[in-house]
Amino acid sequence: MITRRQFLKASAGTGAAFLTSSRLGVSKAGAAPLPGGTLSPALIAKYVSPLLVPPAMQPTAVIQSRSVDYYVISVRQFQQQILPPDKPATTVWGYGSPNQRNFHYPSFTVEATADRPVRVKWVNELIDSNGRYLRHLLPVDPTLHWANPPGGIAGRDMSPSFASTPGPYTGPVPLVTHLHGSHATEESDGFAEAWYVAAANNIPAGFAQVGSFYDQFKAKAQAKYGVVWEPGSAVFQYANDQRASTLWFHDHTLGMTRLNVYAGPAGFYLLRGGSADLPPGVLPGPAPQPDDPPGKKYYEIPIAIQDRSFNADGSLFYPSSRQFFDGFTGPYVPGSDIAPIFNPEFFGNTMVVNGNTWPVLPGAASLSISVPQWLQFEVRPPQNRLRSAGSTACSRGAAVLANRLGGRFPACARTASSVVARLS
Repeated sequence: MITRRQFLKASAGTGAAFLTSSRLGVSKAGAAPLPGGTLSPALIAKYVSPLLVPPAMQPTAVIQSRSVDYYVISVRQFQQQILPPDKPATTVWGYGSPNQRNFHYPSFTVEATADRPVRVKWVNELIDSNGRYLRHLLPVDPTLHWANPPGGIAGRDMSPSFASTPGPYTGPVPLVTHLHGSHATEESDGFAEAWYVAAANNIPAGFAQVGSFYDQFKAKAQAKYGVVWEPGSAVFQYANDQRASTLWFHDHTLGMTRLNVYAGPAGFYLLRGGSADLPPGVLPGPAPQPDDPPGKKYYEIPIAIQDRSFNADGSLFYPSSRQFFDGFTGPYVPGSDIAPIFNPEFFGNTMVVNGNTWPVLPGAASLSISVPQWLQFEVRPPQNRLRSAGSTACSRGAAVLANRLGGRFPACARTASSVVARLS
């Protein structure tokens, strides 16, 4: 199998995203497929699974004289049919509300209103039915500057020393959620060193269970909002004192964000209202709302475009050795400064949109739009509103999608965006 670097050298002339332009959009370039897991993307049927329009999450309660929307949102492990139905299900992580049992990758959407606060209790529930912690789904490199729970209080949030090259970390998984693009104060920001592991009953002796800033922000949140952070959780409050926009939430743990987000936890947070928003009816709708009946048709559609690779058993593939990136076989840490597992860059060979590989969004109209490599649409004129959250594939996916639909995306490599596709 060719390495990632060999692939880039061989395909350098094909252009960004390995696609070429055509009058109606894009077409495939003649490049070799990206290396990945044991399931070839050529064996995955395209435009079979329906596109999920993420439903809106119901608040757990409305508190403080009905002035604050309150959510309890956990991360759990579960199986989801990401590949087409003829392929095995995939074990992933995802956000959901425990009392609603709506865990999904990507998460159901949090709907927020400008200048109306939202309070969220974020819970790490990566434990099994016996209360024991779950190991990571992907290979974790313990030689990086990372959360490092085995280092204990004195050694957390740093790069540890090793006498010999270690294998992957297999202990409890640290998490902390960041709302990307929000005006958040520090105790509610999801700071990378304010992580926490699940409140499991088998945490190894000496392990740090929280990051180096967790206790400081815990005390500040209690003084500011009167909230108590229970073991395995944190309570954040978002003022929503900003322009209406498409935000998204995801894990932010030091040295593990790439792995934790790849495993699934991410979701849309749509902020509406205020002076920067447009009056109802100007942009296409409706969008999902918490009390919608089953089967309702939507014309505002959040779209999370991500790249993943899979194995034949349905599991997620992620490189387990630096060798995958450039063929380097060592010596690794401590014999050099090269980490044994970490890959400086990785692109999946399969496109996943809203939690399904190459889905199709059926509609009632005759207009059908295929976007090679991502998605197939059938949309009703005159227009749909599509929202996209930043991810590995966002910058290339959103640009091609907007071009194909006749709309426009603002830059979205680092921020979230939306496009109105006007069709006639």
